[in-house]
Amino acid sequence: MMRIAPVVLSLLLIVCALALVTSQYRARELFAGLEVSQHEAKSLEAEGSRLRSDLGRASQPAIVEAAARRLGMRAINPERIIILPTSAADTAKAAFAPGKE
Repeated sequence: MMRIAPVVLSLLLIVCALALVTSQYRARELFAGLEVSQHEAKSLEAEGSRLRSDLGRASQPAIVEAAARRLGMRAINPERIIILPTSAADTAKAAFAPGKE
């Protein structure tokens, strides 16, 4: 029995040492992954701020109007506006209204 105890304790010591090395390696991997994730989060936050700024600039009326002109759009002409009826009763009234052709 006395001869087995040192062997068992030696094996137990080796297993504990391997477990310690493995856990330290895993902790370093996780720390490196955490740093990468934090860097990516900062990058995404900066990009989000830039996009919010771009959206604020792009939603200004002068910018929207300039973009519409580049697309060949023009201002609304009140004479060309047609308001469509919303229900069947309104449709019948609009069809038989005086002055309609």
